[in-house]
Amino acid sequence: MKPVDQWDDKQLANLIANYQRLQRVDDPYYLEALSEMARRKGAGLDFEKTFSAVLKAAKERRFLSYKQLADESEVEWSRVRYAANQHLGDLIEYAHRKGWPLLSAIIVNQPNLADGHMEPSTLKGFCEAARSLGYAVADEKAFLKDQQQRVFEWAALHDTET
Repeated sequence: MKPVDQWDDKQLANLIANYQRLQRVDDPYYLEALSEMARRKGAGLDFEKTFSAVLKAAKERRFLSYKQLADESEVEWSRVRYAANQHLGDLIEYAHRKGWPLLSAIIVNQPNLADGHMEPSTLKGFCEAARSLGYAVADEKAFLKDQQQRVFEWAALHDTET
């Protein structure tokens, strides 16, 4: 099969949908396609830079703000704020398919950097994304804290490669 960066947007979306329909979401080519789509649809948010920023913050056992995430990709937060949800949703799925914890668990609003708290609407979106991947989420706040801890533990053992 040709490299994923050679598919146009429509073909790439169709490819991803076919892999999902066939339940072949653990296939490395699917993960490459998902990463490529995230790169294209991020409105300037770079998937690799997001991953690197999350990994670095997690290794330091600290939370990351949305603005810091935009800064890593060298784009203004105001320019990417609406694309961020999809971008982070793709990161969640990518991490899940790799057998990792849900990496976006440590990305929070600037005022919550000290404690990792998520605003209610953000927490709801995070948990909906987790549920769509088959996670059982009874207590959303407890689920978030558990995933945050898992991200920190994962990062301590993970190298820098996606």
